[in-house]
Amino acid sequence: MKSFRASRPPGAPRPVAVAAVTLVVCLVSAAAAYARGYMTPGFLARKSRPMRVAVLPPHAEFIKEKAIMTDQMVQESAALENEAAQALKTQLEAKGYKVRILTPQEISRTAGLNPLVKKLNDRYEEEWSKMMYKPKKVRESRYTTGDDALRLCALLKVDGVAIVRVQAVAASKGKAVLRYFANSSAPHTYARVDLGVIDARQGIIQGYFSGYENTSLGQLVKKPALVMGQATEHALKKYPESAEVRVVEEAVASADDKENGEGDPVGDFEVLLNKKNQKSGH
Repeated sequence: MKSFRASRPPGAPRPVAVAAVTLVVCLVSAAAAYARGYMTPGFLARKSRPMRVAVLPPHAEFIKEKAIMTDQMVQESAALENEAAQALKTQLEAKGYKVRILTPQEISRTAGLNPLVKKLNDRYEEEWSKMMYKPKKVRESRYTTGDDALRLCALLKVDGVAIVRVQAVAASKGKAVLRYFANSSAPHTYARVDLGVIDARQGIIQGYFSGYENTSLGQLVKKPALVMGQATEHALKKYPESAEVRVVEEAVASADDKENGEGDPVGDFEVLLNKKNQKSGH
């Protein structure tokens, strides 16, 4: 130990510290500009794009990864859910859409609403797990939620429903170092917002949008509004303005959203994490 200290120049960073910094830089650059949007031709052309949207209460999963185990951040997840809904409303309204946030209180006190929301969420969960692997299939109207979405939209008097899923992962310093030496490409600490938009006429998922925000544990806990605002902004980057009409040819995959086998490594990591948590009863 003494010989090691003698061989290191005064003020030089420790090897472990260098590894941790290198890890953060690599992971931040890997997910820095992540913003993807997949839409049906009807959504692009404004024919099946909902103009009046009801936002269901978001579902958030906040995981703090340690070197040996993970913690489920329950209270912090609730804060992310609230801020994600507000950010989505604010940003969609800025694009010219009419947005209504459906609160848990409203769902519980409105007759017939609770079972519809639960069925729709369950059905969307099935489709979401598929979309994460093959998001391009959204363009082919492959994913649908059935009649429950139609009944819910009729009850709420809206043109469509927006369903939000939030995944936040915060890695401790020990976990970050382990990832570095394992050559892991998973993000260090980040928040991901996934948004699915369902139309009121067919129950088809017309648009699917994802956005990442590289962040820190401190910001996730103390500044959820900031993190959710930024992640939602990334997710809505390709969401058209309300009056915007795009040609159908734009539904073809562009160079910046071509995936290897239609999935993406980070998305696959999150799906595995989600399945693990479901098995553990969370």
